Order: sequence, then structure tokens, then C-alpha cells
Amino acid sequence: MRRGPLGGWRRLLLVTLAAVMAMPAVASAIGITLNRAPAPPSAIQRGGGTQAVDFSITYQTVASSWSLRFTDPLSAIVQQETQSVAGVPSPINAQRTFSPSAAAPLGRYRATVDFFSSPGTLESSALVVFDVADQLGTLQVIKFEDINGNGIRESGEPGVPGWTFRLTNPQQNGSVISTGADGSVTVGSVPAGVWTVEEVVDPLWAAITPPVGQVTVPAGGLGTFVAGNVRPAPISGVVYIDTNRNGIRDAGEVGRAGVRLTLTGTRPGAITVATREILSAADGSYSFDGLLPGTYAVAMAVPGGLTATTARTITNIPITSGQGRPNNNFGLISGNGATISGGPAPNVTIAKRGPATARAGATFQYSIVVRNRSAFVARNVQVTDLVPVSLTLVSIPSGATIRNGVVTWVVGDMRAGASRTLRMNVRVNPNVTGTIRNTATVTADGLPPRRSTAVTRVVGPVPVARAGGVTG
Repeated sequence: MRRGPLGGWRRLLLVTLAAVMAMPAVASAIGITLNRAPAPPSAIQRGGGTQAVDFSITYQTVASSWSLRFTDPLSAIVQQETQSVAGVPSPINAQRTFSPSAAAPLGRYRATVDFFSSPGTLESSALVVFDVADQLGTLQVIKFEDINGNGIRESGEPGVPGWTFRLTNPQQNGSVISTGADGSVTVGSVPAGVWTVEEVVDPLWAAITPPVGQVTVPAGGLGTFVAGNVRPAPISGVVYIDTNRNGIRDAGEVGRAGVRLTLTGTRPGAITVATREILSAADGSYSFDGLLPGTYAVAMAVPGGLTATTARTITNIPITSGQGRPNNNFGLISGNGATISGGPAPNVTIAKRGPATARAGATFQYSIVVRNRSAFVARNVQVTDLVPVSLTLVSIPSGATIRNGVVTWVVGDMRAGASRTLRMNVRVNPNVTGTIRNTATVTADGLPPRRSTAVTRVVGPVPVARAGGVTG
């Protein structure tokens, strides 16, 4: 008998049946929620402590049974229970307890729940761990922001919340805790003994105290681990062309690229900071990033053909945790520092004094008084003195150098109203007659050279010239 083709509805029915037959048994369990109390790092004490577990099994299949077993650190089953739950609707909830004997092994135990949807068919499992100890104490972990970076928590230094620590207990089992709102976490009923505590360092922070260490938790007592971190901060500024030479970066004054800047400093405990050097960027800016708390200095190397209108070195720059120090600016100007219209000119005076008279062969002293009569700091003050041929230095003056007959004192920066007295001991050469003129010169950034001359008249017998020629 000839059969015609299947109708559309029949073809659809066969396809649907084939698909259903190819599917596995209806979906597996949604899951098991298993809790225990106490949880590590807390523990229960053997010979009297009790560990509680509770669980909830949620499923979409037909339930058959569940089992709960406790295993010791040697993987031996120390307590076990199986319950038939055939036909019981989802969810299944239960609570059980475990009490280790006085002779139970110390260490980490396991509680495991298995759910079976039909005899012998394991559908889902859940596992938790808990610790058993001989004696218990309390562990406290404190995390603080070490504002001044000295490794000691001081008044006003805040706790850091939400900081994670890894713990290893005396039985070498691990756990994790996090600090609370005040930067601390206190955990009771932990195994007594030596704990290892390790902070999980945040890349935006730097550890000042050791990030890992050991703390002893005494039986019935408290063991505390304290960790201090800081937020590194930058020192920054701009190297600029100080058009009006007022030592302040004003609107329109452009940056100077490629100027070398050197950072030095110390941290608490007189720890020397490694020297760092950078070049100012295209816009004149610079930044020494990632600095730990301490006291720093930044020095500028003045490029050739330029003169500084600010201090070449900015000192005593404090850094505290998370507090950067901007606006450490350096001013430059073209040329030899001659005053530019609109900028203040320093007023540094020099006065050289010596005796009115002196005898040939005698020694005497010059005094040179340098005074800053400006209302601001005079930068890079220097005094020079060319020793006349009629005089000989008795010794190199204090604080000076001598080269090619020129005595030089590098006075440095002088605050407003400051003065400095320099002294130089000389001897009149034996055959000198007449008048000796000795001039000292002072220079400073933005100051044309200023001079002062001391005049001394040589008195005494005129040397007698020898008669006759040279013999011998």
C-alpha cells in the first residue's frame, strides 16, 4: 500500500519526540548552602567544644537522600549520618553538631554534605572546614595609615578599613580576615600559639612596617599584630622663564624644558633617600612621584647662558602619607642676571677695611663686610679679592678658596637684612713703598658687581739699594 508524505503536524511531533528522548534526566540540583559556626580563624576546643553546621538543599529533581560526614585531619570519618528524604519537596533544611573528644587530633576538620536524587546517584555536594585546638585565645589585627612614616601608630593616625590579611594558625592552616570600620579586627576563640599574619598589600599603598610577621596568642590571652602603610605622594613644580624676575611664576611665563633636577632627602630614623634625577618636561613641569613620608630637597642645575631668579635648591619639603607638595618652582632668566625692567634688584653692599698705614714686612688684617639691604633674599652671593703683588697671604682665609691669586668666598643666599664679615690676613712684602690698594668685589643673582677698596700707606725707612754688581 502506498503511503503519502507525512503531514506538517506529524513531522513536527516526531521531531519533538526525538528531541525529548535525547535529553538527559531533568536538571540537577540547584545547589547546597552549607554553613558552620565557628568558622576559621576561630576554632573549637577538643574535649568540650561544639561545632555547629546547618545546610539547605535546593533541587528540581525527585529527592532520595542526603548524607553528612565529619572527617578529621587524617581524613578519617569521625561522625556520619544518612537521611532518606524520598518525595520530600525542595528545599531540605537541617542542622547538626559535632563535639571532638579530648583525644581527638588537632587541626583542620571537614564537614561534607552529599545529596542523592536517586539511590546511588550523587547530584550535588558541599564542603566546609573548621579547626579543633587544644587551647584558645584572642587574635587582634590592626591596620593604620602611618601619616609620618615612622612605623609607630601615633595620635591622629587613622585606621584603614577593609584591609585583607592572610592568616596561618599554629597548625599551619590558613584563613582570611578583613579590618572593620576602625581599621581593626578582633577574633576570639582562635588556637593558642604562634600565628603568621600577612597583609595583602594594595599597589596604591606602601608598607612601612613589615608586611608579614608572627604574633603569639597566649591561652586565654590576646595577641596583637599591628601594620602601618602609607600612600606615596609626589613633589612637583615647574621650571620657568621668569620674565619680570620677581621669583614668582606669573601668567604668561613659559616653562623651560630639559632642566636637570635632583632629589635628595631623609626618612624618619635618618634613613637616606636614594638620589633621583629627572629632566623638566616640554612645558617645564617635573614630578618626583611615589615618595614616602620624609623631608626632601630639590636642586636645579642652571643651564648655560641662564641665571636663576629663585633659589637653586628648595629644602625642607615635607611629605606625609597621601599629601603631595606642588608648586616647588624654579625661575630662570637669560644672560648674566642683569636686572630686567619690572623686577626687583637686590641691594647687596660691600665694605672693605684695612689699616691706614703699615710697615714693610709687617702683617695686618683686612675685614670685608657684606650686607643684604634688600627686603628679600639675595641669591648666590659671592665675594672675590685679587691679592695685590705688594702683599702675600699669611694663610688661606677661613671659608675661602684661592686660585691664581684670587681669594673667593661663596657666601650663598643671604636673607633680608643679613650681614657677613670676612677676614683676610696679609704681609707687606719687604721692599714695598708707597700706597697699597686692595679691592674686594661682591656679586649676586641680578646684582651688577659692586666693589670696595681699602687704601694703606706703607711707612718706615726706604729700603737702601745695593751698590755694585752681582758676584759669584
